[in-house]
Amino acid sequence: MKLIISSTSPYSRKCRVMVREFALGDAIEEVEAHPFDDDPDLLRANPLGRVPCLLMDDGQALTESALIADYIAERAGEPWPRDWTDRRLEALGSGLLDLTVMRRVEMVRDEGIRSDFWIGRRERGIQRALDELEAGMGEADNPHAQGPLTMAVALGYLDFRYPECDWRSGRPRLVALHDAWASRASFQSTQPPADG
Repeated sequence: MKLIISSTSPYSRKCRVMVREFALGDAIEEVEAHPFDDDPDLLRANPLGRVPCLLMDDGQALTESALIADYIAERAGEPWPRDWTDRRLEALGSGLLDLTVMRRVEMVRDEGIRSDFWIGRRERGIQRALDELEAGMGEADNPHAQGPLTMAVALGYLDFRYPECDWRSGRPRLVALHDAWASRASFQSTQPPADG
């Protein structure tokens, strides 16, 4: 199998961390793609042109990080707890990722077409999501599950693309979660490149 990724994509990172956590590196090969360049290998596998994409041995492809993460967990024998609390935290973490990525896309647009309205709206959504996730951490039984991992990846992406948001201030549970993941080899080896 081939996991088509971009090393700067937080969605790819979530799946890459899980591959490492579950020691599936021999079964799942990572292949770098460049979505904004309409990478032909990526487009053949995923007509949406997005990463990650898991190209199966039979030629079928799984798209969207949550679906790929579920497949990776199933392939590993479901070693992490999975309940509705975890799914809720995963959805909130994914929403935080979406807002941060959309903010990033808006920030790199040409100045004449950049929208302060949409930047501000996304920044406010990011702050609300962070507050909700801080409160939700009290419900998480295990930091090693898909929900907390998605949250940690989102926090790492904030550091990478929006460090001025100061997400750590007043959010000790999120800091502890991020630090717990940041100390793991799987998280360290999937850091986005500094020049990305």
